Amino acid sequence: MKVIVHDLQEKLWQELGMRLHEKDIVIGKEKNIADSRIEELMGSCGQLIIISRCVYGGFSPFIQQMFDRRRENFEPFLEVRQGQSQYVVNHENKSAFGLICCFYGDNITSAEEQSARIQSVLDGVALRARGVKVLFYDTADKLKQLNNVCV
Repeated sequence: MKVIVHDLQEKLWQELGMRLHEKDIVIGKEKNIADSRIEELMGSCGQLIIISRCVYGGFSPFIQQMFDRRRENFEPFLEVRQGQSQYVVNHENKSAFGLICCFYGDNITSAEEQSARIQSVLDGVALRARGVKVLFYDTADKLKQLNNVCV
């Protein structure tokens, strides 16, 4: 199952024509979902796809809010992973999902791109993803190429 979290307007999301399977879940700005359900979905997916406008080398406010909600549900204990202190993740899907972060925006600087890559990898480590792929597109229309990546 894929969970896709995006900050696109609904019309643009529909125009992308993403190939979805029956069990795939899409969370957008215009779809309201309970906070507890977000943790459950992110913890049980096979692939977590984040589509975000690149804002100062990071996620858009909507996407960042989703990650912040997810972090609230971490246990208050720390463990050392890859040489860093990380919160213990309490979902059963540890290291079983891949994280794909897709950033879009015109005029993304190399410093913003580097910052977005670092943040994406750190979030992948924190969520215990098995791997992180980071992609950049200079326009939202070019996101249609995601159909070839997110199969």
